[in-house]
Amino acid sequence: MVNPSFAIINQLSHDQSLKWPTDSWPENIIELNDPNFKKIIDYTFSIKSKKNLGRTNALLIIQNGSIVFEKYNAPINRNTKLVSYSMAKSYIGLLTGIMIDRGFIESKNEKNLLKEWQDNRKNISISHLLNMQSGLDFVEEYDTNGRSDTLEMLFGDGRFDQASFASSFGLKTIFPGMKYNYSTGETNILSKIIKTKLKEQNLDYQNFISDNLSSKIGLKNTIFEFDDSGTFIGGSSVFANARDFARFGYLYLRDGQWDGETLVSKSWIDDTRKPAKNTHGIYSNKFWMPHPTFTRGLPSDTYYCAGFGGQYILIIPSKDMVVVRLGETYMEDDRVLENLSRIIRFFKDII
Repeated sequence: MVNPSFAIINQLSHDQSLKWPTDSWPENIIELNDPNFKKIIDYTFSIKSKKNLGRTNALLIIQNGSIVFEKYNAPINRNTKLVSYSMAKSYIGLLTGIMIDRGFIESKNEKNLLKEWQDNRKNISISHLLNMQSGLDFVEEYDTNGRSDTLEMLFGDGRFDQASFASSFGLKTIFPGMKYNYSTGETNILSKIIKTKLKEQNLDYQNFISDNLSSKIGLKNTIFEFDDSGTFIGGSSVFANARDFARFGYLYLRDGQWDGETLVSKSWIDDTRKPAKNTHGIYSNKFWMPHPTFTRGLPSDTYYCAGFGGQYILIIPSKDMVVVRLGETYMEDDRVLENLSRIIRFFKDII
């Protein structure tokens, strides 16, 4: 029996009859006259969906390299920059891949990452940080009534140097790699490591992002937030409009290729599409994937960026599709992914 985590559907190449969306997205709006489609879209953007979806601010669907659907909830429009929250972690995943491709990071197995980690933390690897397995005793909670290392890092004493705050915690497990523990702090630590590795190459972090990502794929409406230490707050802080978020997803859908240039290796993209060990089959290199037994209606080959409040960039190779949903969804057990699943069923499979 084939392990489904290795049965990866090949992603298509860019349609050469279309311009790459570096400057602007080609548009091929699909007019779906199905009354059921209109009904679900009206529901999605109406006050009636508040209980299950919160507020949907933007929905953008790219298929075959073109915009096929786009809708915003006023006063939000196509130029409005909205916060990524944890979707930013996926950008750190990409930057790590680029660093490994360049040889600035040896491999995912590289250890001895911070000079202050002289105890068992010296065994924390790049892979552990990519896949939430460092073992650091970092509590990812957002309740102000109890311990919340995340809130203290983002808004308290740790806010000026978030990575150093997160890296100061000791190990909760005997060794790294023993347990999956979602942690925004780990991503900020990895961002600091990227900054340090770039400094060794006499490269500026902000310029590196601009030269190797933003300018390449046309992120003209994207802001990467840095803290006072000069580290990109990769755990939570990218601000962009929906079309720029879609460009990021499209780079992955096209196996790291952009307008004749390889920005990150296909092997990195492929590795991202396979769930890492000890992640319950749902996480790899800062990207999510549906659990095999609980897909929430998403195609099984979907992989995606996810952020607090219902921020999503879905990449669906079988439909040659990128879906961006931005919103304000602040309840537990929301139905946003189920809602998106219902919407994308109206669009044909490509593969």
